[in-house]
Amino acid sequence: MSTWFETGTHWVRHALVTVGVLVVGGMVAAVVVIYSGVFNVAATVEDSAALKWLLITVRESSIATHSRDVALPSPAVTADRDNGFRIFRQQCAMCHTPVGQTPNPMAAGFNPQAPTFGADADDMSAEELFWATKNGIRFTGMPAWGPSFSDKEIWDVTEFVMSLPKMSAADYDAMDRRVPAER
Repeated sequence: MSTWFETGTHWVRHALVTVGVLVVGGMVAAVVVIYSGVFNVAATVEDSAALKWLLITVRESSIATHSRDVALPSPAVTADRDNGFRIFRQQCAMCHTPVGQTPNPMAAGFNPQAPTFGADADDMSAEELFWATKNGIRFTGMPAWGPSFSDKEIWDVTEFVMSLPKMSAADYDAMDRRVPAER
């Protein structure tokens, strides 16, 4: 029995040493990459397919997980789509290019690009869109609007953005003419 026990502990010891060497080696490699500057952080660099997949998957999984606790407003609270448009036009359109419009020069330089919410918009639920608007998304340029706007105003924006995939450039322009800049 002692030989079986000794053999087992021998393998466990070797496995632990191997894992330890791999962890330390990984940490050394990470430090080398971090401090060497070999990873180019320029927004003009196109991310590799693997890095793009990783970043998108992390973002979408995080939004899906953290938006689970978001409750839709009660039916008694109706979103004001015109107010959502007003806020979108003033605060969001510079990055999220409206349908039929030319991208703002600042928006053209984003990496990753800000979504336009047009016909090819991501399939985000209202809860996910509300959460992302309220909390922002790190490393993308998307600010957290929660400190600046009330939940009601963010729901107004959410209501408007949810209507964008069905909106034509003419519809957007008509709304732009109809909705005054100030409330």
